[in-house]
Amino acid sequence: MPVKVAKRIIELGAQNLIEKTKDTAVEKTLLLQSKFKEHSSTAIIAALSLVIGLTWKDLVVKVIDNLLKPHIVSKYPYLSELITAVVVTIFAITAMAFVSRWAKDPEKEKPEG
Repeated sequence: MPVKVAKRIIELGAQNLIEKTKDTAVEKTLLLQSKFKEHSSTAIIAALSLVIGLTWKDLVVKVIDNLLKPHIVSKYPYLSELITAVVVTIFAITAMAFVSRWAKDPEKEKPEG
């Protein structure tokens, strides 16, 4: 009789362990899926942002070319690209600083003690 009881306890323990492992695997799989979706959406948004940025860059170059006097553009052919690069860089740095502040985890900033 004690052997049967011991076998039953072992079987219940094994089933419990299997259930815990299964629950952990499901939980980790769901976490992985959500992280994959999060990172994929970030990559897609970044790619689309690049396309939008390149399109706007072309417009800005044309506007600057039209605003500068033709003899200045002929004397300094890369001036419009330089002005565009400076303006875009300033805008991008400002936007990155804003997004970095927005994305900071407030839990990490709290002083410990």
